[in-house]
Amino acid sequence: MKRVYIKPHYIRRNGRRIYIRGHYRTVITSLDKGRTGKRFKRLAKKVEQEYRRKGYSLKRARQIGRATAGKIFWQKYGKKKGREILRRER
Repeated sequence: MKRVYIKPHYIRRNGRRIYIRGHYRTVITSLDKGRTGKRFKRLAKKVEQEYRRKGYSLKRARQIGRATAGKIFWQKYGKKKGREILRRER
């Protein structure tokens, strides 16, 4: 996950113009999202099972498994190579 700065801006709501101050937002980037490859799924499942044994809920364990597998993917291939791989998958 990444903290992203959102610039000050205006939005329209019910015909009114509302000013939104600049702020930080935590977003899940493509670096954190899961991938569809077999190896990714296998690794995510393995990590998920580990955390289930430790007593985490299914939802939280799955989230940790996907994030960990994503992190390992990006460490292994780097940004440039990783983006090429993901482009080919789409």
